[in-house]
Amino acid sequence: MGKVRTDAGILSSITASAHVLGTVILGIILGLVGSKLAHQYDEYVHTIAPVLLIVFGLIYFSVNLPHHHHAAKVNVEQYRKSKRKWIFIFVVMMFFSPCLEVESLFLAAGAYGFDDILLLVMVYATISICGIITLVMLAFKGVQLLKMHVIEQYEKRITGIVLIIVGIVTFFIH
Repeated sequence: MGKVRTDAGILSSITASAHVLGTVILGIILGLVGSKLAHQYDEYVHTIAPVLLIVFGLIYFSVNLPHHHHAAKVNVEQYRKSKRKWIFIFVVMMFFSPCLEVESLFLAAGAYGFDDILLLVMVYATISICGIITLVMLAFKGVQLLKMHVIEQYEKRITGIVLIIVGIVTFFIH
């Protein structure tokens, strides 16, 4: 059990880092675009960025598609034979699946300058990587006993509410 937990911790660290790296690269690009827009359209950016956050929040809140779980009987041995290949595929998939909910925050941060973009990178990376590793480790402690299906079922609405709140706060702080 200890070896499996260590392997899971290492794998979750690698995949979380790949996911964060993909998100941060796209985020910095969007932040720089936001910065350019802020300089060109300064009087509009402080209104547009919060409105975009609120719009994205409303979209995420309203698109709460139901999740369907499919239990499949899979031969685990076939995956163990090519473990490195599956790990590589998973890491690449995580890199190319940036957290699009966060990208609007990078765009908004660009209006405040590169220092705020870097601050967002540090906060996002720290919270995301630590959060993913913690959740994986909790899975080994019996997190399936918790009613996490509620969070999973309403993840889009939760994300939407957070984006709306950040948009409203951003509107008043500039």
